[in-house]
Amino acid sequence: MECHCKDHLPGDWHSHEGCDCQNNDYPTYAFVVTKVIEDYPGAGVVFISKTFMESLKLGDGDAVEVLGPNGCVVQAKNHPNSWIDTRMVSFDRDTMEKTGFQMFSQVKLRKAVCVEAETVTLQPPDGVDLTRQQIRSMMDKVDGVILTGSHSLSLQTNRGETIRFRIVETEPDEICKVCPSTRIRLVNQDGQEYSSTKETYFKDVGGLQDAVSKVREVVQLPLKHPEIFYRLGIDPPRGVLLHGPSGTGKTLIARAVAAETGSWFKSVVGSEIMEKYYGESEAKLRAAFEEAFKHAPAIIFIDEIDALAPRRDTSEGEVERRVTAQLLALMDGLEDRGAVMVLAATNLPNNLDPALRRPGRFDREIIIGVPDVPGRREILEIHTRSMPLGPVNLDDLAHRIHGFVGADIKSLCQEAAYAALRRSLPGLEDTDQQLSEDFLEAIVVEAGDFEDAFKGMRPSAGRRFEVNLNDAGWNNVGGYSREVEFLVDSILWPLKNVGFLEKLGVGRPSGLLITGPSGVGKTLMARSIAKESGFNVIEIRGPELLSKYMGESERNIRELFRQTRELAPTVLILDSVDSFATSGWSDSKVIDRIVNQLALEMNSIKSEKPILVVATAVSSDDVPPALRSTGRFGQELTLRLPEETDREEIFRKYLSRERIRYSGEMESLVREGEGLSCGDLEEICRRAILSAAKLLLEKEAAAPDGVELTENDLLRSIDQWKLMRSL
Repeated sequence: MECHCKDHLPGDWHSHEGCDCQNNDYPTYAFVVTKVIEDYPGAGVVFISKTFMESLKLGDGDAVEVLGPNGCVVQAKNHPNSWIDTRMVSFDRDTMEKTGFQMFSQVKLRKAVCVEAETVTLQPPDGVDLTRQQIRSMMDKVDGVILTGSHSLSLQTNRGETIRFRIVETEPDEICKVCPSTRIRLVNQDGQEYSSTKETYFKDVGGLQDAVSKVREVVQLPLKHPEIFYRLGIDPPRGVLLHGPSGTGKTLIARAVAAETGSWFKSVVGSEIMEKYYGESEAKLRAAFEEAFKHAPAIIFIDEIDALAPRRDTSEGEVERRVTAQLLALMDGLEDRGAVMVLAATNLPNNLDPALRRPGRFDREIIIGVPDVPGRREILEIHTRSMPLGPVNLDDLAHRIHGFVGADIKSLCQEAAYAALRRSLPGLEDTDQQLSEDFLEAIVVEAGDFEDAFKGMRPSAGRRFEVNLNDAGWNNVGGYSREVEFLVDSILWPLKNVGFLEKLGVGRPSGLLITGPSGVGKTLMARSIAKESGFNVIEIRGPELLSKYMGESERNIRELFRQTRELAPTVLILDSVDSFATSGWSDSKVIDRIVNQLALEMNSIKSEKPILVVATAVSSDDVPPALRSTGRFGQELTLRLPEETDREEIFRKYLSRERIRYSGEMESLVREGEGLSCGDLEEICRRAILSAAKLLLEKEAAAPDGVELTENDLLRSIDQWKLMRSL
C-alpha cells in the first residue's frame, strides 16, 4: 500500500507502513539541502523558499520538525536568496552537525506545534561577565527561537560577538519557543545563581536597609510570588516612587531590584522622552509601556520623573501637560497593566503632578535619605572591601563625614586610592614599562590618604548648609561642665535611645533654645551637640530665611524643614533666631506669619528618625512666645559668663596646644579675666601668641619650632583688650 503524503521527491515513493503522515495534521514535504548559513544566532533554523513557506502553512519564526533518525525541531525563516529553488533549503552550521546532514542530502519537513517557554535556564561560558540586562537584550534578538533541551544557544552581543550558552533546562517542555514573557534564569558552572561583577545587588546597597526592605516588599514580592496577593484578594502595588536628595542611591536601588528579580527591565529618562513635535513624546512613552507588556513580568524605571510629569497647574509648556496626562492614562487606564511594575525616582517630589501621587498609580512613596553613622560605616565597607587597606579606622571616618551620601563616600574612596597611588608611585603616568607584581603589592591605602582626600571633599546633601565641625565637640568646650552634663543626659541620651523611649510611651526632645550674652559659646555648644550626636547637620542663620517679598520667607522655612526631614536623623541649628522679632520691619503681621510658619513646621516634624532643632538667642525674651511653648523650644539652656573655674579651664585649653609653651601661674590670669566671655578669653590668648610670634621672627631668620609665653605676656594682652573695649 502506497503512502498518501501530499508530496515527495520523484522516485521517493514508499509504503504506508513506513510513514506516519496519517497521524499528523500537517503535510510532509521533501527537500534537498543546499548552502550552510554560518554563525546564525539562535539554537537551530531552517531557511525555506517563500513558496513552500505557504505550502507548509508556516509563518516566519514558526516551528518545523525535521524528520529522520537525528530529527529535531527548528525555527523556520524565509530564505535570504529569493532566486533559490523552491525545493531547496538551508540550515545553520550547528543544525547540520547535529542532524548529520551533508550537502545535497534529502530531508523531510513538516510544521510542528511548539509551546511557549515559561522559564529558560542558561549557563554562560567561562570567562564571560555579562549583566542580566545585557543577556536579556541578546535574547530579544532571537525572539521565537526553538530550544531543544540539552543543546546550546548562540547569542550575539551588540558588538556582533557570538557567545554560546548551554541550555540547562526549559520549562514546561524540553522543546519550546522563546517569547517576550519567557523568564531567563542564569546559573554558573557549579549550578549556583549566576552573578556578574558589573551588576548591582542588594548586598551592594549600604546604609539603606529600611528602604531596601520596603522596596523588596512592594516590588520584588509581587513579581516573584503574585499568588500571595490572589490568595489575599488584593491587588499588588503597581507603582513605587523613590525620592530623596541626589546621590543617596535611588537609581542604585532600581538596578538592584532588576538584578535580583531577573525581570525584564526598561529604563526611561524623563528628558529623553520629550520631543518638540506634536505627539512624539506621548508615542515614546506608550511604546515603552507596550514593550513592557510584551515582556511581563517587567519593571519600568523612570529616572528624573519630575522632568517628565511636572505639575500641570504650574507647567508653562503644553508638551509637559500632554505627557503628564499620557502617563496618568497608562498607569491607571482602562486596560489592566498586568505584571508590570513602575519605579520612579526624583529629588523634587513636590514638583510632581499630585494626580500621580495617589493609590493606584504610585501606591508607595519611599524616602531614600542621607545615611547616618552606621549607614556611612556600611557604605565605607562596601567601597573598600576590594581595596588594599592599611590601618584605617573606618568608624572614626564614618563619624567625620557628616552629610555624605553614598555617591560622596564612593568618590572619597576613589580619591583616597588616587592619593595612595601618587604617594607610592609618583610620576606613574610617564612610565611605559609594565609594572611588576611587587610594585602592585606595595600600593596600600593608608589613613593619611583618606585625610588628603577628605580635605577636597564637600558633601552633596546639604551642600548649601555645609558646616565645619572640626573645632566642635565636648573636648573643645572649655568650662561649662554642668551645662554639658545637662545636654548629655537630657538631649543626647534620649535621641540615641528613641526606640526604647517609644516603647515606654515617652516622646523624644525636638527643640532646644540656647541663650546667653554674646561670646559665651552658644553656637559652639550647638555645633558640639550636633557633632556628638553623629547626626547630619544643617546650620542656618535667622536673617538668611528672611525676604522682603511676600510669602518668600515662609517658603524658605518650608524648604528648610523639607530638606531637614530628607536628611534625618538631623540636627538643625537656627542661629540668631531672635532676629525674627528684631528684623526692623514695621509690619508686625509679617513677623507673625514667619513665626507661625516656623511653629507649624516644628509641630509637624514627623520622621522615623530623630530630628532636633537647636536655636540660639541672646535672651529668651527676644524669642516670640509662640516658639517657646512645649513641643517647640520647650527646653532652654542659659549660658552665663564663665566663672573662675571655667576661666582657668579655658586658659589652659588655649595655652596647652602643641608648639605653645606657657610659663607662669594661672591665678592672676583668672582674676583679671573676670567679666570676660569665652570669646574674649580666646581672642586674648590669640593676640598674645601673635605678639610673641612676631617678636620671635624679628630676632631669628628661620621660623622657630614653637612660641614661649609668660604670665606678663597674657596680662599685657588682657589690659590691651580691656582698654580697647572701654573706648
